[in-house]
Amino acid sequence: MSMFGRRPTVAGYWGTRVQSSQEVAQTMRAFLDDLEAVDPGLALPWVSTAEFDKVPADLSVDGLVRIFEYSRSKEMGYSDTPGPGYDIDLSPEDGTARRVGAWVGGLETSAPNSVRVSLPTEKQLTDSTRRLLDPDIGDAIVRVIVKHWDPDRARWSIGDYRHLQNRSKGEVEVGWETYFHSGVTFDRSKLPQSAVVEELPTGTLIRLGDKPMEVAAADIVAVRAALGYPV
Repeated sequence: MSMFGRRPTVAGYWGTRVQSSQEVAQTMRAFLDDLEAVDPGLALPWVSTAEFDKVPADLSVDGLVRIFEYSRSKEMGYSDTPGPGYDIDLSPEDGTARRVGAWVGGLETSAPNSVRVSLPTEKQLTDSTRRLLDPDIGDAIVRVIVKHWDPDRARWSIGDYRHLQNRSKGEVEVGWETYFHSGVTFDRSKLPQSAVVEELPTGTLIRLGDKPMEVAAADIVAVRAALGYPV
């Protein structure tokens, strides 16, 4: 298996949600605060790709507004028209394998609004980041995404799981943990034995065992079948 196939990413996705830079900055600041509370490995000086001198980014609400406005003006050539959305990409100052990124506050065109937290692979773990692949940490990150961004769907996954799914646009992507908003139906009788289902206030969370990096391919496929997707 390739390192790329083993890279864990926690992500949430949703459709059109036009917001101001102030709104998305406030949400991002609260999101980052909760990520820092999840684990010290997610509390560190972040560098924005918009900052060419690579100094720690100003991630206050005002600083985030500037980053979001810069991303829109750079990509779209203007910053005061609603619709295009805002981009942010944060990585650690020390260059270790973690990342927080988002495309938020805009129309769903070729891709949905999204937020993602990229974690180290097993080979990239250090003493300070080793716990980031623990199931309780992964579960907490999923819940923080659901809490702050209210996505239509979210998942904790690696490339190996994604390669098992020939998804059509709009289908829920299945991972070690899979969340989907209320209104998505599924057949509980088709879920694998490893599945634990939890009803959250806004949707359903399905968890496949306690080893995020070692989910059986058959279990991923079974959840797709339970969702009524071709397998």
